[in-house]
Amino acid sequence: MKSYTVKMSKTYDFEVEVEANSAETAKKMLIDTPFEKLTNGCDFSQPSLAIKDVVLNEFDPRFYKDDNKVR
Repeated sequence: MKSYTVKMSKTYDFEVEVEANSAETAKKMLIDTPFEKLTNGCDFSQPSLAIKDVVLNEFDPRFYKDDNKVR
C-alpha cells in the first residue's frame, strides 16, 4: 500500500453586476475591488469540488524500512 496526497480545489459560481462604459472598464473595476466587497451578500451554498492532482508520497516513512527499501 502507498500513501497519496489528493490536491483539490473548491470553487463557487456567482454573478456581480457592474455599471461601466465598456467591458474592459468593468473588468478593471472588478480587478481593483477587494474580494470581500465583491462577495458581500453572495450565496455560496453550492460549491463545486474538483480534483487537481494526485501525488504519490514517495518519502512517507511509514512505507520504508531503515535501508530505504519499500516494505
